[in-house]
Amino acid sequence: MGWHPPVPATVLDADNTEWQVIRSWPDDAAEDYVLELAAPGRAGVRAAHLRAGQLELLRDGRDRRLPALRHASPLGEVVVHRAHKRAVVRAGEHYLKIFRARQSDEAVSRHERMNELLGAGDFLTPEIFSSTPGCLTLMTLPGRSLFDLGIDPAVSEMVFDKAWQEWSRAWVRQHSLARAPAQRPALEALPPRTAAVELARLQRTVHLWLVHAGDIPAAQPERAAVRGAAGQAAQKLLLADPDPLAWSHGDLHDKQIFTLGPGASLGLLDFDEACRAEAAADLGNIAVHLQLRLHQHRLTAERYQTARRHVLATAEELQVTPARFDAYAAATRLRLGCLYSFRPQWADLAEDFLIPDAEQALAAGVPAAKVEPTY
Repeated sequence: MGWHPPVPATVLDADNTEWQVIRSWPDDAAEDYVLELAAPGRAGVRAAHLRAGQLELLRDGRDRRLPALRHASPLGEVVVHRAHKRAVVRAGEHYLKIFRARQSDEAVSRHERMNELLGAGDFLTPEIFSSTPGCLTLMTLPGRSLFDLGIDPAVSEMVFDKAWQEWSRAWVRQHSLARAPAQRPALEALPPRTAAVELARLQRTVHLWLVHAGDIPAAQPERAAVRGAAGQAAQKLLLADPDPLAWSHGDLHDKQIFTLGPGASLGLLDFDEACRAEAAADLGNIAVHLQLRLHQHRLTAERYQTARRHVLATAEELQVTPARFDAYAAATRLRLGCLYSFRPQWADLAEDFLIPDAEQALAAGVPAAKVEPTY
């Protein structure tokens, strides 16, 4: 494989300022992209569109579909801005999450339900400071994320291992507590995300990838690979009996989990996607994100295996059916492969996540010649 969407690594605006493409997403038409940009000497990020090679920068701190951003951006630094979808402003000890107005009430509800479900002192969650139409303000969490621990060479292997072990124990305990009758109202207030819903989400991502591949001759092998992987993922998600639905973070990865140190409560943040889902959904998602960190050289092979071992141990404790773990992991691999192929700095890496034949090797985190069993 060698073709990927031709998103540039840098773009020039009308004033000839060079912007680095931090993140990018496919828009609905081929050669149209949504960009998140940064420039030297400028704080924060800017949102933009790239349409057939023409850059359209959104005004600083403005987004017609995110009107709350106009009032929030002067309070701090815009650290996330996906045009017309969402933004995040960091302001001292607060994070202001900006949504479309109709989505903010749902975000507040999901955060409140998760705060009710997470008990026993295992996980601290961001306190809701305030909420207004289109804006949810949260307090920051103390500590360091498991992602930060993983990339820090000064952190010992023992400390890294212990942090993941504590997460595993807390995750299993919280799943047990969430099944208590007293928690049922909070659990059932969360929307269900079944395997069919997960597949529909994946199919939207695949569709956009295929739109951008179009009829480009050079992309023919990639188109065939993506279609094949999508078919395999659909079969895995739908043909096997599902596990029971449980509470789910909805987008679990190592940047969402914080540690304050041995024996202290962990932190867990970002409940915008909180739902009821199979336990395999969260665990497959975090497992594949660990694969991503390994391929990005943000985890050593030793730390990757350490973290993965605790994820698999968690799946076993929660009696996750191995086929369901593999199904959700396959869907996540393909989704991340499609998404990261639109990000210039990671496009080559993304190829490995799009090749169905490499699936087992990726799951093991080793070359195909040394494939170990998946969970």
